Amino acid sequence: MATQPAVHAWPHARTNTRPSPRLTQTAFAVLLTLGASIALPAPARAQTAPSSVQDAAKPFQVAGGNLSDALIAFAADAGVTVSAAPELIRGKTTGGVQGRHAVTAALQRLLAGTGLQAHAVSDGSFVLRAASGDLSGAPLPLSREVTLGSVTVTAAADGGVTEGTGSYTQTGPSGTATGLALTLRETPQSVTVMTRQRMEDFKLETLADVLDQTPGVAIDRQGDANNILIRGSSANLQVDGMRLLSSGWQTDSQKLYSMDDLVEYDRVEVLKGSSGLINGDGAYGGTINLVRKKPTADFKAHVTAGAGSWNNYRASGDVSGALNDGKTLRGRLVVAAADGEGFRDGVKHNNKTFYGVVEADVTPDTVVSAGLSWRERDYYGAGDTSMIQAYTASGQYLGLQPRSFNVGAPWSGYKQTSRTLFGSIEQKLGGGWKLSLRGSSEQTRTPGEMGIWWTVNPQAIDVAQTRSYENRNRSFALDVKGPVELFGRTHELLAGVDAQRATSEKFSASSRLSNLGLDYADGGGAIVRPDLDSLAVGNHSRFSSDRRSVYAAGHFSLADPVKLIGGARVTNYRQYDVTPYAWSNYDLKENGVLTPYGGLVIDVHRNVSIYGSYASIFNVQSSRDAQGRTLDPEEGVTYELGTKGEFLDGRLNASLAHFWMKTRNTAEATGDSFSDGTAIYRAVSEATRRGYELELSGQLTPSWQLQGSYVVNDSSLTSASTSPRKQFKLASTYRLDGMLSGLTLGAATRWQSSANAGVLKQSSFWLLDLMARYQVTPKLSVSANVNNLFDKAYFSGMRDFGRIQYTWGAPRSFNLGVRYDF
Repeated sequence: MATQPAVHAWPHARTNTRPSPRLTQTAFAVLLTLGASIALPAPARAQTAPSSVQDAAKPFQVAGGNLSDALIAFAADAGVTVSAAPELIRGKTTGGVQGRHAVTAALQRLLAGTGLQAHAVSDGSFVLRAASGDLSGAPLPLSREVTLGSVTVTAAADGGVTEGTGSYTQTGPSGTATGLALTLRETPQSVTVMTRQRMEDFKLETLADVLDQTPGVAIDRQGDANNILIRGSSANLQVDGMRLLSSGWQTDSQKLYSMDDLVEYDRVEVLKGSSGLINGDGAYGGTINLVRKKPTADFKAHVTAGAGSWNNYRASGDVSGALNDGKTLRGRLVVAAADGEGFRDGVKHNNKTFYGVVEADVTPDTVVSAGLSWRERDYYGAGDTSMIQAYTASGQYLGLQPRSFNVGAPWSGYKQTSRTLFGSIEQKLGGGWKLSLRGSSEQTRTPGEMGIWWTVNPQAIDVAQTRSYENRNRSFALDVKGPVELFGRTHELLAGVDAQRATSEKFSASSRLSNLGLDYADGGGAIVRPDLDSLAVGNHSRFSSDRRSVYAAGHFSLADPVKLIGGARVTNYRQYDVTPYAWSNYDLKENGVLTPYGGLVIDVHRNVSIYGSYASIFNVQSSRDAQGRTLDPEEGVTYELGTKGEFLDGRLNASLAHFWMKTRNTAEATGDSFSDGTAIYRAVSEATRRGYELELSGQLTPSWQLQGSYVVNDSSLTSASTSPRKQFKLASTYRLDGMLSGLTLGAATRWQSSANAGVLKQSSFWLLDLMARYQVTPKLSVSANVNNLFDKAYFSGMRDFGRIQYTWGAPRSFNLGVRYDF
């Protein structure tokens, strides 16, 4: 099975050569290429003359529908390359081509009625151009003067690969919002993509680093924990569309994922708003989908090394390519290791990451892949979710501690290992239909975790030891998608089933030490390690959730400029949660919960669309009404209106959105209680959030990358005061020319409005990061990064739990790096 290519639209971006005039004219073309390794062995292709390639008869099974998709399928069947400017094929449809034909004749049939003409090039490829009339009966002219320059093509299973493009935007399709392969402009919800280039330029090496700079996302730090907020609400996590456990009383998901090295991922896609169509249940702030790197047919490899503030060191390696002569077996291996300290006293960490994946074309229509991701992390000086106290419960002001202050003791910490096995099968069914089967099994263990923190007042200390802590995620999904003809138009349908089970189990012991005579200002470093081994296990906690769903979605062409996206998911859910704390003993079941989705996209200009959408999601709840019945699941609904634009041949994406979010069936205490003292609740429509988002991302010129946003969030919740109402983020890089050719300079700035936790105030503030990279040779580059250039002191998190607390943001830091490409 051939794979769809991702194009490096500016092939000269990584060299010091200028594009040819003809390359400039056809730049940003969409290359629709067969992975030639599958249709024919590589040596045979190299020996075939262009004319024989164009005249050879081949079997074709190209379904009618979207012309872009049809051209990709045609290129795969024919074993040729077809290129076209995006504006020529955008919005066009075709009747397809079936049967055995010469390549040129098949392409002629495919383009009938499209107003396009194919020009055969001397190397056996084709270039599409606009024609003055219908070409269905005309011969294909041969042109030997077309020069495309050194365009680099890499295989990509989903067409949305960002690695190697040098871009700050994604030009290929994304299924994060609906499961359908839609471009950002075609998707009727806000979606932000943090590309591989964006991450590498500003040394965004962990998930928390990336989300700190992602438009519309905030990282609220609660001690060592990183709470992810989208539109003021928590978010769901996925990897390659497979759900991760991101909530539950017994699991600290902030430590499980937010500190992970992202070396194995191509990009991070962030969907804003409710996501019941792809999740069923979960948080209604949004969904973060991490997309893994895929094996490539051509060899590529690089190594990196870096050193930074607080004795931080990191090295990584990435190698990918074909494992046989026919390139039908491909593999990729990625490794990374990091070691260092933190800006807080006593913090030390060590991370190791291993990622390997193999992909095989079992038949021309069947692709099988399997992989392993393994991680190990040591972290000491941990304070867990505890923050620095500004005020005690009695209201005593303790003053602000220095940024290096740590509530955790140097001996407090954990060792964590994580292993994920994953695999997939993709099968072409004919007529443009494809079946996909995916599975994933993740296990995370944290034996011997210890935590310590000050609580209640400065004289009381909690000590806890977790003797066993294990999380598991197991996911399965089977779906089928393809085109259908209805009322003279081509539409795309998707249907599938999936199942996911998440479990978390913890054995722990705890103890409270009081009146030790310690000075709070000395921090956790003053606490002598007690005999934790003597503590008896006092808490065995278990959490599990199971969900099984069926879902369907469609992308319907109502008219040339009007597209309807609709779908729904039906979910059966069960949650089982047992701890010694009575209030968290849950056994919840919900069957047949429906989460509908709808969106309308209208093209008002060849570059601009307007859209509206409705999305929902649910969360089960244990609260009971006066009759003793468990309340229906809480529903989070998101409405969104906006406009999106693609400019400069798709290299630049812009969007403006207005959203409002509302919860239904939210539990509210009535003030009455059952005989056992348990509170009685009623269901109300309560919390509302609304706001605006303006975002811009992509290439302004081949040398100038930019990504920025301005976000306003309003909420009816009083707790929302700890989050900023307004955010502005802007990152940009520029590759210099002339005498400074090879030098890239960049800056990333962030601003947020004021916030407060009770009487503790955080004024609005700016942060500024800088980067520079110099391409010493075509293969060797060196880089330098500075974060928080002006060393701004700010709170990265605040809480009012009766005692007001805060977490300091990171001070100024430096990093030097080197990269070598083979």
